[in-house]
Amino acid sequence: MTDLSNSQSEALNTLAIKTAKARKLSRQVAALKEECDLIMQELKDTAKGNAHKLSNGDHAVTFKTYKGGDYYLKKWRKYGVDKIITL
Repeated sequence: MTDLSNSQSEALNTLAIKTAKARKLSRQVAALKEECDLIMQELKDTAKGNAHKLSNGDHAVTFKTYKGGDYYLKKWRKYGVDKIITL
């Protein structure tokens, strides 16, 4: 194995630290997204019955259906949060 210069060694340390941090954040984002999906399932019917808008004293949230896919990708649809307004 080739010896690294001081700057290369520091760069490798920085890379390792930042990669570990990115992976940790990625896991946290996935867990947070899963929690949001569970809450969304709970509020979905209420939002659809209320013209795709929900509000409490702190936040107003609008919802919409997202669509995607084309010739190469399978078509998909997802009902989710559109805008969030803090009151």
